[in-house]
Amino acid sequence: MGRQGTAASRVSYKQFRAEWSWSATAIFCGLALAATGAFLLAAPFFPDVAPANVRADWLALATLITGLFTANMARMLQIWAKLKPVVRIQPIKRLEAQRRTADRSFRELFIYLFAAFGGLTAFTFLSAQPGMLPWENLGLHGVGSDITKPQHVAALIASVGLALIPLISGFYLQSREEQDALKREMLRDDAISASSFWMGAALLAGIITLASWAAQVSQNQQEGVAANLAYWITFAVVALFVAFIFLPHIQRYIDHLAESEREPGDTAANTPLLIGAPAIALSWFDSILVRFVAPLTGATQHGPLVPHGFVILSLVPLTALGFILPQPFGLAPIALGMLMVIALGRRWAWIEEDREIASRLLRTDGKEIQIGFENDLKDEALLGYAFLFILVPLALHQINGVFHAFTGADGAPISDPFFAWLSFFGGELAKAVPFVDWWEIYSVDIRTPVAGACVTGDCSGTQAPNIVPAAKHLTFAARAMVDLVIMAALFQAIGIWQRSRAQDRLYDAGQLDAFDPFTEVRFFKQGMKKAEKAGKTGKAYIARKKFEERVEKHMQLRKDLHLPKVPYNQFRLGELLLHADPEVRAGAEWMLDQYGVLAGTPYHKLQQLSEQWRKAWFEGTPESDAIRSLAKEEQQVWRRAEKLRLEALLDELIDDEDEEIPAFMSPRDVANVVQLVVIAGAAAEFHYARVIVMELLARIPDPGAFWALAAQACRNGPCLSDWRSRIDAMFADDVRSQNGVCASAHHGRQEMRALCYTAIAEQVNGYQEGDLMNRTVLNFLEDAEGCGEGTIAAEALKKAIRGVRIFVPPAQQRLRPQRPSAQAVELEAQTEEEDEPELEPT
Repeated sequence: MGRQGTAASRVSYKQFRAEWSWSATAIFCGLALAATGAFLLAAPFFPDVAPANVRADWLALATLITGLFTANMARMLQIWAKLKPVVRIQPIKRLEAQRRTADRSFRELFIYLFAAFGGLTAFTFLSAQPGMLPWENLGLHGVGSDITKPQHVAALIASVGLALIPLISGFYLQSREEQDALKREMLRDDAISASSFWMGAALLAGIITLASWAAQVSQNQQEGVAANLAYWITFAVVALFVAFIFLPHIQRYIDHLAESEREPGDTAANTPLLIGAPAIALSWFDSILVRFVAPLTGATQHGPLVPHGFVILSLVPLTALGFILPQPFGLAPIALGMLMVIALGRRWAWIEEDREIASRLLRTDGKEIQIGFENDLKDEALLGYAFLFILVPLALHQINGVFHAFTGADGAPISDPFFAWLSFFGGELAKAVPFVDWWEIYSVDIRTPVAGACVTGDCSGTQAPNIVPAAKHLTFAARAMVDLVIMAALFQAIGIWQRSRAQDRLYDAGQLDAFDPFTEVRFFKQGMKKAEKAGKTGKAYIARKKFEERVEKHMQLRKDLHLPKVPYNQFRLGELLLHADPEVRAGAEWMLDQYGVLAGTPYHKLQQLSEQWRKAWFEGTPESDAIRSLAKEEQQVWRRAEKLRLEALLDELIDDEDEEIPAFMSPRDVANVVQLVVIAGAAAEFHYARVIVMELLARIPDPGAFWALAAQACRNGPCLSDWRSRIDAMFADDVRSQNGVCASAHHGRQEMRALCYTAIAEQVNGYQEGDLMNRTVLNFLEDAEGCGEGTIAAEALKKAIRGVRIFVPPAQQRLRPQRPSAQAVELEAQTEEEDEPELEPT
């Protein structure tokens, strides 16, 4: 027992060492260090302890923060080790387990982040309550307190920043891996064009200049300025519209300069760089916002209501800190929150750009796609923009602590600052909404508890008080931000909704056969429902009645318009067969089954066509009964239609041989080819297709390809009965036939058998010399030769035997079979030209 126990301990220790890693060591040490810091912080408050002897607050705080940061970084590396191989795969091609790994991704780190944000926010609010914490006068809150300790506030803000670093590091690693594997540039240089940058810069400079000048206009000059202001505003608006007319031409000229070949000494060669460099720098900054800052909101995570909840959990603590921290330190969390919201909006804009590209390219895995379609982000971006209506007034509250540009409405200090600034911003919001300036039109007198401070310090007794310029600038900036939010966010959301409706109308009119990636998901999810009796039908989802009618109407209209009669774009259906949502996959599969469409890779199409033919002839369904009941002439019509589909599919397989042939080695793919050959039979319509099949199988160095060719060369009669039994047993589970696989697939004409023998010899060239499969092939060909062949087939068979015998060592070769008698050859020659009867399923 002692030895057994020792051995078991050794095994357990080895397993422990195998599962342990340096990252696990770092997590353990980090948590231990954090626990030490927590103990040091709590030590002065233990009973019977002299606080003066054990107090080490800064050391304890540094130890606590360093320990948690180390543990989080090590845990991020562990998570990334599992996520890295998944990131290298296109989302549409991931397996279910890989999708679950990607969905979870950094969710655990978000929990740590929210815990840190929540803990710091709660600590700051509790420090404002006397007696709630053991530490007195921390100076972390600025509402109702004149005590501010910058060191404490800086430590708090630094802790907020450190909590973000593990996630930012993970997003950087993910972006770098996507850049290498998916060809997605980490820092784009074309996100913002040069013409757009300079036009925006000119507009911004003009607005700043106008605001600066307007703030300096004195009371005596206002009447003269007002007389000409309307004229200049009209002129400026007209000039702006004219500028947008020439904007595309300016951009084309800049692109032409950048592409022109110039001499090295030509000074004009630097012009494109000087013009485009600021736009490139801004594009890089935009890429940083999109790839590293926007995901910090949690909007890119997956799960029901998870993105929405994460956006709220990330922005609420920053908003609360922006209010409670002393002025102007609260600007730090407010600026971070605004930056995250703007970054979220920019990522949404990138996704909408990808959406437009995908709807034109009809694919979601091209290198032109920058972000992908794992998240829509429309709802999350609008939710983030909604936080601006709280962050902006709080920013005004923090800035006012520096400039003192605002006072209470009656000149007294502002009381209850949170609701006072929200009320003030709401009043300005009423004036800022585009086209709805009802405040001044209807002379509505809405009083707010905050007003701009006067230059003289006393606003009473004047009809038009002289407000300080800082108050005017801040109010103007607040209004401008509201305009940008409404015009850039709400109008974009409305435009997306209208575009989706237009796609629905065009599909119902038969003009459109594909939606954008998000609309098509909604299309299929609304069209499919869970089956009530999935056990009997074998389907987890079935199509709704209205969905069937809608697709059928679409098909009829496309026929009337002389357009390809397909229920949905075939290329898009191929991608949707791999979609993560089961309802979308079920909808794509339903269309394939209902309308006999082929979609996906050539090997997916091969499987689909094989199953469609099998159901048409052997499944015993009403459709198969209808085909079997057709007259011979009508069956020929069916064969001619299927001939075109089969030959087109085989051409795709031949064209894709460099990339796709390795996947063709699977037994299932070979069985699908054999099934098609069996059903095609000896019908003349499929002779050319069977020639392509032999050419295709000849290029595959796999035993399954040999047996598929052997089934087509195997002769009827007692001579090759052992080989026929082996072939029938090999394909019995995957191939349906009437008289056995070998008998159904056999070529009746010797010219076709000659091609088959040649294909077998070519197929052997892919094996290694001395491979036992070479001996099997040689034995089959020698047995076929012993059965006798006509002149054409016999010559091809002899040549094939000579070619295969080279790859078989003499020790593995058996004695050659005796030549058939003259009577056998003559009898064979009389029957070899007779085609086998066409397939007549029972």
